[in-house]
Amino acid sequence: MRARQSGVALVIALLVVALATVLIAGLLDRGELAAARTRNLLRSEQADAYARGLELYAARVLEKDLEQNRNDSAADIWAMPLPPTDVAGGRIAAQMRDMNGCFNLNNLLSGDGNEAEWRERFRRLLTALRLDPTLTETVIDWIDADGEPGGGGHGSGAEDSVYGALTPSYRAANRPFTHASELRLLQGFGGTVYATLAPHVCALPRGSLLNLNTATIPVLQSLNPRITEEVARRLWRDGRASWQEVSDFRQELLSLAIPFEPTQERGLGTSSRYFLARGDIELDGLLFHPTSLIDRERGVRVLQRSRGSD
Repeated sequence: MRARQSGVALVIALLVVALATVLIAGLLDRGELAAARTRNLLRSEQADAYARGLELYAARVLEKDLEQNRNDSAADIWAMPLPPTDVAGGRIAAQMRDMNGCFNLNNLLSGDGNEAEWRERFRRLLTALRLDPTLTETVIDWIDADGEPGGGGHGSGAEDSVYGALTPSYRAANRPFTHASELRLLQGFGGTVYATLAPHVCALPRGSLLNLNTATIPVLQSLNPRITEEVARRLWRDGRASWQEVSDFRQELLSLAIPFEPTQERGLGTSSRYFLARGDIELDGLLFHPTSLIDRERGVRVLQRSRGSD
């Protein structure tokens, strides 16, 4: 009898020890999780502070660049990246991108009388990238105010009737793009289509100029149906184009027997107003990629911030 009681007591003691072990392990896990959350929160706040510092650095560089010259090209000081620099807890690096060098999607409804030219440019851009040029109508339908498909006048496109039938359903924005990544919501822009187009487009306030010095090769092809990829590469000059005036660009085309009509010059320039500052911040193994869209007109101001990529 005593042996049986001793056995039961031993089993109970073992259960108590096992239960205590589980409870202690759980508390330790919770403690480690809480510590990790606290660390991540602190590093996130630290990264935000560094991001604001990088904004100030970018603003000063842009101001100094404007003092040096009014044109913008890849030879300017804003184009020089900030190399990786050691800071408390990790490293930071930064670089700027000239946003006037990409095709502004919102210019498809620019409101300045140049919509027809911008739409032809976008069709040629899609063609240069071996994409369907009729996708232009889909993009216009996303930002125009009406609910009728075919905003580009070619009878195709997509409005609420298309997006409302999806799961989950949603509606066309019927307002300007806030970010080029919205394209992924549009019919026909899934998979490789968006990935192919994304490096060449952006979302800026309507009426922004396209900087000929920083435009990509496909964007240069979009300016005239006779600008082939070979011609565009010549105009691009290995990324070191430095046209002083649009008229200089026109003369170069004329020397190649490519006429450039006055209407084709609309919305073009050789200087920039909008820049995207991107930081690469590493703190205790955590990576942060903050971006800031900066407007340099009449002083430097931040229009948009993001904790993710551009």
